[in-house]
Amino acid sequence: MQQEIDQQRLHNIFQMLLEMAEGNFAYRIPRTGNDDELEALTVLVNWMAEEMKESIFHAGFINPHFSHQYVVQSTFIVDNKFVIKDFSRNVPDLLGFNSNELLGQNFVEILAKKSVSLLETVMAEILQNESYHTIVSLEFVTCEKLVIPASSTISKIYQSTDVVICFFSAIVDNTMEKSTTINKIFTAEEQKIHNYLDVKSTQAVYDYILANMDSTMPTLKELSHLFGTNEYKLKNSFRHLFKMTIHQFYNSERLNRSQLLIKHTKIPLKTIAIMAGFTNYPNFSRAFKIKFGCSPTDIEKQSPIK
Repeated sequence: MQQEIDQQRLHNIFQMLLEMAEGNFAYRIPRTGNDDELEALTVLVNWMAEEMKESIFHAGFINPHFSHQYVVQSTFIVDNKFVIKDFSRNVPDLLGFNSNELLGQNFVEILAKKSVSLLETVMAEILQNESYHTIVSLEFVTCEKLVIPASSTISKIYQSTDVVICFFSAIVDNTMEKSTTINKIFTAEEQKIHNYLDVKSTQAVYDYILANMDSTMPTLKELSHLFGTNEYKLKNSFRHLFKMTIHQFYNSERLNRSQLLIKHTKIPLKTIAIMAGFTNYPNFSRAFKIKFGCSPTDIEKQSPIK
């Protein structure tokens, strides 16, 4: 029996490596809690996927237009016992099940074990509150027994006992098959952006911002002079490659760092707000809540060191 379990664990690791080889870093291998070499390997592969997702998602290594066609919202409709009644079209492709396997199935059957108890808590609360709405971190299990972690919104449908569960995920395309088609639909401006030197300089700006988060960010004009390009080209190539403006990226990273400071230090929230570049705490709190779905105070209360 144990040999069969270990074979499945090895299969999960192989499948995860194949997904990573295709440029998909969204999946994770479910943990078993065992204290053995396979579990250590699982931890390393998950860690590597997380690091690669955060650090090299750019056109020099992983072209976001080829590796992920779209980031889409995946939706489930479940009844008050959390039996699946309907779902968005991308769900079967994402999880690897066919539609008939999903319809009528209990929603907990597609969740990792540690997410089941969390969902059971939500189920108890949602039956008592007609206007219930929450955001929780769930882990979905694919047919290949890999895990997709996702922040999910769970809310009651107006004047109904049904519940809607939404999360965002990436649709992965075959890069070789799609590349010629995608090139045909690039605009003339996008073709200019795909110049290798432009991509390289834009990536350098990205790395520079990450390395100098503690300093005031240079203006767009200063950045373009620093990296030997012009403002228009830098602004457009950055937006095209990273799907956000330079200023949005800078603000997002500042908020990410402030979240880490709240979780792992005893620095007062008002001080963290100033360190993140906000002139006052209310503005910081508002931006933080928009990005993370909860306030800095909520994170502080959950921190074990506070």
